[in-house]
Amino acid sequence: MMEKNTELMAVAAPVSTGDNIYPNLPYSSMGAEIQEKENVLRAGGAACQKPQAKPEHIGRIAPASFLYAIFFTFCLYKNASGITYPFYVAGTIGFAVYTIRKSGISWEGEHILALAGSLLFGASNCFTDNTKIILMNEAWLFVLMMYFLLAVYFDTRGWQFGKFLSSILGLFTLSFGKMFSFFPDAQAWVEEHKGTKNTQALYALAGAGISIPLIAVVLVMLSSADIIFRESMDAIFGRIDGWDVFCCIFWSVAIFFFSYGMASLLQERGLKESVKDHRTGQPVIAVSATAVIALIYIYFCVIQVVYLFAGYGTLPEGYTYAQYARQGFFQLLFICLMNLVIVLIGLGFFRESRVLKGILLVISLCTFVMIASSAYRMLLYISVYQLTFLRIFVLWALLVIALLMAGIVGKTLRNAFPLFRYGLFVISCCYLVLSFGQPDYWIARYNISAYVKQEKEMASAAGQAGEENAAEQAGESRGGYTVDTWYLRNLSADAAPVIMTEGSIERYLDYEAEKEKWMKGEVKDLYTPTWDVAYIERQKDRADEMSIRSFNFSRGHVRKALKGK
Repeated sequence: MMEKNTELMAVAAPVSTGDNIYPNLPYSSMGAEIQEKENVLRAGGAACQKPQAKPEHIGRIAPASFLYAIFFTFCLYKNASGITYPFYVAGTIGFAVYTIRKSGISWEGEHILALAGSLLFGASNCFTDNTKIILMNEAWLFVLMMYFLLAVYFDTRGWQFGKFLSSILGLFTLSFGKMFSFFPDAQAWVEEHKGTKNTQALYALAGAGISIPLIAVVLVMLSSADIIFRESMDAIFGRIDGWDVFCCIFWSVAIFFFSYGMASLLQERGLKESVKDHRTGQPVIAVSATAVIALIYIYFCVIQVVYLFAGYGTLPEGYTYAQYARQGFFQLLFICLMNLVIVLIGLGFFRESRVLKGILLVISLCTFVMIASSAYRMLLYISVYQLTFLRIFVLWALLVIALLMAGIVGKTLRNAFPLFRYGLFVISCCYLVLSFGQPDYWIARYNISAYVKQEKEMASAAGQAGEENAAEQAGESRGGYTVDTWYLRNLSADAAPVIMTEGSIERYLDYEAEKEKWMKGEVKDLYTPTWDVAYIERQKDRADEMSIRSFNFSRGHVRKALKGK
């Protein structure tokens, strides 16, 4: 009996002998199934320890990433506002569409709006010389392209505002982690295709990559050997030295690995698609936190209507309306932004409640009054102190906040309202107006008209009160303020059609002739140029630096206006 039990235990007990942990188990279908499960578990463990290479990505992504990296560097190196910028945007869209098709994904027509907006922003960069507009164009282009990729590769219909933002940041940051996945993918691809014609394609790609620094060295050496060849290269690429060659190679390599990593991440669906409902907070907390604030806002809005809009109240002694506007504007702008965040938090993190919705609606409606108050204060301030880019941008931002608040009201009344897509559309449309509107042109036009008006007032004051106190009386008539010509002289080339008049160009040419005499020693002292002459001098230097690759239409206007003068 004991011997039989021992035999049964020997058969049933798992004894490890290396490859098979069931060596004593009789061969059967059950034994084969256990062996298969064991192999799967081991494969899974190995996969957890080492990321699995994706050789199929080499054929789908690597050649396109290589070409895109070269094209990116050619278009953008030291050239944020040249005529190649819209081509860079078109190339980025082409690269994205190519990798999407290689993935076998179909994308809907609604995504074309994001691509059309991207192309328009790209075109705007070569039509403006305003650095602030150019930087904002680039930032918004990044948002639009990230949105396009997420909307194509993932089901974003249930995504809310926070999910979109976190996914955009996640896609960008996680792409860095996938940058060097090219090497294991390439190694696995070579092993799969060893001895086939496909291997030659990878070798050709490697050879093309090696040729890039060699071509750069050849161009630099030939440019230093022949001045005519160098001038032709400068006309196309601009002046490029050895350091620029190194930077171009570094840019190309970095963009290749980054674009390959991002495309690989998207094809592997490396982001979480599911959305967690965060509306779990007790609405009583939000109600008690916002009820008093809503009452304060109502009282504040009544004061705005009585004192600022209707003008029935009396300002404190010693205050002008411009001072009153300047004192409260930035505080109100901060409150408007804070209200935007408060309402979003109330809708996104607390359970649905009619009382809470009512309070959030009150806060939203009061925000509209505050936005109107902020805009009115800024307009009062501009009427005295003229325009700057910041003041135009603030008025634009108030309009955008008002439209976003309208979307939040829609989200409050109907939870299914697509707030992020609405916000993306609103900001894109409003920013297209700002981007193509060339704010520096309107700043110069408005402020110069104020400058001319001030000169007329000084002349009138001189005729009435004499030369001595004419400037003082003119300053008092304008609230004690003189038009800021220093700000005008530092505007971008967008303002050239206003500033570069026939008279200002003649003054510039006279100054250049005088400066040439001074450099030759024919005159001892060189007079200080007027603000418009200083503006033209700075813009001419920047226009002369343009090459075919970096041609910009605003700087081109400067070159055209001075041509033949």
